[in-house]
Amino acid sequence: MSNNTAQLKMNEIVAKVITSIENNETGLWSKSWIGGGLPMNYSTGTSYSGFNIITLMIMQEEENYTSNQWLTFNQIRKIKGAKLKKGSASTPVFFFKILEKKEIIKGKEEISKIPLLKFYYVYNLDQCEGIEIGTNKEHSANLNEFVANCNIEIKTRSEAYYSPSKDYIGIPDLKLFNTTESYASTLLHELSHSTAHPSRLDRDMTGKFGSESYAKEECIAELSSMFLCSHLDIQNEAKSSEAYIKNWLIDSLKAEPKLLWKIASESQKVFSYLLDQQEKEEKAA
Repeated sequence: MSNNTAQLKMNEIVAKVITSIENNETGLWSKSWIGGGLPMNYSTGTSYSGFNIITLMIMQEEENYTSNQWLTFNQIRKIKGAKLKKGSASTPVFFFKILEKKEIIKGKEEISKIPLLKFYYVYNLDQCEGIEIGTNKEHSANLNEFVANCNIEIKTRSEAYYSPSKDYIGIPDLKLFNTTESYASTLLHELSHSTAHPSRLDRDMTGKFGSESYAKEECIAELSSMFLCSHLDIQNEAKSSEAYIKNWLIDSLKAEPKLLWKIASESQKVFSYLLDQQEKEEKAA
């Protein structure tokens, strides 16, 4: 499979995301993607990451799959009594393969690394016969425990925001939200912003409202919140997005489909960082 073929497959997924964003009246990401845990491989028990979370959640939504677990064709063949249902369509999972190329520059051998986009196919557990279907959720912490383990100060305020200069999260009291899910997704959105602090992941937070960098950070926080809600089995209620953020993302993705990979990668870093905080607290206990 050529790099061009992989890019075309990725472009197809990005086109689906653009359609979802255009049809969603509030948040950037479809609410029905959330719930049941992050997509994971049935055989290895490993969760998929970054862009592949979006890819697999889109297909789970489109095909109304009840399972969040996936397998390759070879993994299905290795399970006794298992088989793929007739007519089942596969879903691509993407990765970068690094190729090393030797070059002679000014009489000295140099090795350059070239990233090539590749993909392979997986099938949802619902597309299989002879395999026990389950969700195999990997999380156990509740919201309060999860946030507390992240060691970020939370203050009751009239609006939801993260203060980079004072390094705290402001959020209205729970009773002022329409649902506990709305409160949770909003808090996780602001918690995602807090990882931009220099003492954490050190992302650029200098962008002013209306700027490109501000819009990108909002996209990272919303997608990170989506990952976190799915991990904690919280039905995400996406916060209302400014029209310019949606328009920026849609226009940017149409011009550069790989931007979604970059945003998803940054969101994965946020998700992984916050999960690492949970492990540190468990070890300390």
